[in-house]
Amino acid sequence: MAHPDAERTPQILQTIEILEKLETLMDLAPSPEIEEILLQAWLRVSETFPEDFKEATRDDAGATGLRRYMRVKAFFDNPTQNAISPTELAEYYQNRAPVDEESAKFFFLE
Repeated sequence: MAHPDAERTPQILQTIEILEKLETLMDLAPSPEIEEILLQAWLRVSETFPEDFKEATRDDAGATGLRRYMRVKAFFDNPTQNAISPTELAEYYQNRAPVDEESAKFFFLE
């Protein structure tokens, strides 16, 4: 019997590719209006993810973070066949850590 995630993984990867292209287009947007249109498209496309996937990636929802989550998830599902680097795992956990609000105030001047 196939793993339940096996069927949705290709769809998720295709969606991540679309989001990645939209992110690139947003970086190149010639005006704030076009950037807003692209951002709205990005949000609508990202809403197509299954709820559990959206919840797991809500703190790192850019294409890079979504891909990282897929690799880490594959690693924990089968570590012998889906190796990842210690750096990649540390980056994943760094993005999953809650924000220390006192330390964060340093970055936001009033």
